[in-house]
Order: sequence, then C-alpha cells, then structure tokens
Amino acid sequence: MPSLTRITARVFLAATVSLAALASAQGQDISGTTLVVYTPNEEGMLQSLIPVFEENTGVQVQLITAGTGELYSRIRSEAGNPQGDVMFGGGAAQAAVNAELWQEYVSGEDAAMVPAGKNTTGAFTPYQADGSNLLVNTEALAEAGVEITSYADLLQPELKGKIAYGDPTGSSSAFAQLTNMLKAVGGDYESEAGWEYVTALVDQLDGISIGSSSQVAADVANGEYIVGLTYEPLSLNFVLSGAPVEIVYPAEGAAFLPATIQVIKGGPNPAAAEAFIDFVISEQGQTIIAEQTAGRPLREGIAKPGLPALADIPTIQEDGPYVAEHREEIVAKYRAILEARS
Repeated sequence: MPSLTRITARVFLAATVSLAALASAQGQDISGTTLVVYTPNEEGMLQSLIPVFEENTGVQVQLITAGTGELYSRIRSEAGNPQGDVMFGGGAAQAAVNAELWQEYVSGEDAAMVPAGKNTTGAFTPYQADGSNLLVNTEALAEAGVEITSYADLLQPELKGKIAYGDPTGSSSAFAQLTNMLKAVGGDYESEAGWEYVTALVDQLDGISIGSSSQVAADVANGEYIVGLTYEPLSLNFVLSGAPVEIVYPAEGAAFLPATIQVIKGGPNPAAAEAFIDFVISEQGQTIIAEQTAGRPLREGIAKPGLPALADIPTIQEDGPYVAEHREEIVAKYRAILEARS
C-alpha cells in the first residue's frame, strides 16, 4: 500500500481562492477570529486540515478533543451560553437525534458532493464516509489459531475476552457497529436473530467495555486484544503506522455512514464556523482528506488511494431515518443486555 504523502499548504494555496478573501467579499471578515472546534477526530485528520484552513483564512483554531458522547454532553450543557463554534465528527444518526443543538447551514460546496455527501437536513454536513469494520491483530490471531472473516467468527470460544468493543451509549462508532451488526445479521433492527447475536457477543466481551474508539484500536494494535470492532479511518491509521494489524470487512456486510460537521447553534463565531465547513467539503479539503488522511471523501471526482473501492466490499445500507428515530430504544435494549449479564 502506498504511503500517504503530505502535500504542502503552498500547493493548495496556489490552486484555490482564499476563503478569507471570499468571506471579506461577503462582508464577513473572519481573519483574526478564534474558532473553537469540538472534535473526536484522530490527530492525523486534524494535523492535515487545520493548518491549511488557518493559513487560508487567518482564523486561529482552538481544538477541544474528546469522545463524541462527551462532546455532545458538553455542547448540550453549554446550550444557554455556547462556548464552541463547530462540532467536527461523529455520525449522522447521533447528529440527527441532537438536531436542536445545530444552526441551519447548507454550504455552497454542497452541490459538488456525491449523493451520500449531500446536506439533506439543512443542519449537518457529511464530509467523509466511515465504514464499520473489524481490526485484527495478525500476530495474536496466528497464536490463537483461528480465522476471522465475519461477525459470526467473533463467537468462537477462543476469542472470549479477546474482543475490544466500545460503549454504544456514548461512542458514535460503537453505536454504528451495533446497528451494523443488527442489520447485517438480522436483516433489520428489531429481529430476534440480530439481538440474539448481540447478546452472544456481549457474553464474548466478558464484561469489558472500552471507553473510546481510539482506545479500541490501540488495544488491538498492542496485542491486548485479538480483534476490535471499530471504523475504517481509525483502522487505516494503525495499518499505515506499521502495527501488526489488518482491516477485515465482515462478510455479512459493512455499512458506510457519513461523518458530519455542524455549526453549533448560538456559537460566538458563526461566519468562521460556516467558512470551516466550506473548507472541509471544498475540493481542497476533500483532496486533503483523500491523500493525507485515512478518511473516504464524499466529493464528486475525488478518489481514495490505498483502500478497496466500495464496489469490492460487502456492504449493507443503513436505514438512517429509522436509526435516528429509534436510537434511544436501541441503546436501552443494549444496556438491558449488559445489565442482565452483570
């Protein structure tokens, strides 16, 4: 797999119009603004995008990093006096459930996005596709003497207590895995077969629930666990780091869901927040995501090197409206399974 070569900001600057100049032309001079961005995104994504945006616009970005659930709780607690401007990351289903937290905004760049990348709600903007996958430690797997190609394989006795999984009640990637399993195994989100599988998997976890998606992948990479249920961009970062891991797309099918970015309602710097969204889904921003990060861009005409095409991966389609409407019911049912086991 070819390495992801860092492309300098100068190359991009030569090919694009400064967002700061555009904002000034619209009577919204954002240069000198401090933009507060809440994000669960991995360091590689942030290091690739943020400096280019700052140089383009003259905006200084202050990053607040934590898990998605923790950041949502913070934004909600601050709703009377918002301290942040942008929520950058997390899944569309979780963004939809919390729609009252976001300022409506549809970027002028939206027209250039593929159908899965369109802002169809007016409130949150997809910027990359996050696929649920398994991350396997190849060395630990060889020692265990088993094969993992599917969700069904996770129920092998040799893997009990050797599976890393997050907490779907707080982690957007863990919740995406939960709905992926239900749909892939049971055909929908209510079937007995799907929930029987989830119950069996919880027993395989042996009481272990990991707090953050990044920790799930890190614990697999260092050999503490044989396999983790995580998502593609984070997994690819560990593959590229040289860790003894590989990505496995479950044979039952993987759902590729949009990660989203939102303007926080009532935030102190809405013009800069909108400019940040414009940048992330611009040709420049999406090319950075494709070539310098582990993410899959969602803009027309921008391909992702180093990963199989979606046509070559067994996939399923998530029922986004259903999941958004029934998220709390799904989480409550999972929580009941945990409580019944304890």
